[in-house]
Amino acid sequence: MFFFTSWVLTVALEALIWYIILKRNALTLVFYSVLINSLTLPLAQFFYLYFLDNLVLMEALVVLVEVPLVYLLLRVTLRQALYL
Repeated sequence: MFFFTSWVLTVALEALIWYIILKRNALTLVFYSVLINSLTLPLAQFFYLYFLDNLVLMEALVVLVEVPLVYLLLRVTLRQALYL
């Protein structure tokens, strides 16, 4: 249950922040957030539980995966993808 709750909160907050910053179609942003977080959140939790007992390193790996996805899906600059 914890995984699902954290996933829903992450998707909702991320889509809301993207909507506030980018002013794009909310439904599209929610879809992209679901897509990206469905890939990265399970990956992050798996690596944290079994390989990396270091939250900072694990989050850095998530950023390395998320930035290219945000860049490609949202069609923003790399700089924007880094801070989104």
